[in-house]
Amino acid sequence: MRGNPLWAVPLAALTDTNERPIFSASRRPPSPPVISVPASQAPPIPPGPPPAELRLVLVGTVVGGDQSVGIFVDETSKATLRLKLDGNYQGWRLSSVHQREVTMVHGELSETLTFPKAGGATPAPGPAVAESAVKRGSSHTAQYD
Repeated sequence: MRGNPLWAVPLAALTDTNERPIFSASRRPPSPPVISVPASQAPPIPPGPPPAELRLVLVGTVVGGDQSVGIFVDETSKATLRLKLDGNYQGWRLSSVHQREVTMVHGELSETLTFPKAGGATPAPGPAVAESAVKRGSSHTAQYD
């Protein structure tokens, strides 16, 4: 072999180099890294289901002896819904019906729905347009809507 005579020496034979490194101040090999085992943690408690949200608007009631009914509009789908007393809708049970309010129960939750206040409700646009057209003398009336 030409060149450096150390090329002929196998690296396994140079044990002193590993045991006493040249660039270490103490000339000792670095201590092996300490692997810390994290303390065992209890798995997190999964969150419970979100509270059931009642998305109904009360639009009417029929109060009778044993045939009381609540009439609702589902805010999500805009569908009209009629529930008899003790009827269920998405886990909510109609527990009581009065003239201007109903009570819905879901497990331990209870919500009372009432009609909107008379001053707070806005009239439907259809009849208002027809009435204003009649006042102006237009031939457009509610029967053509």
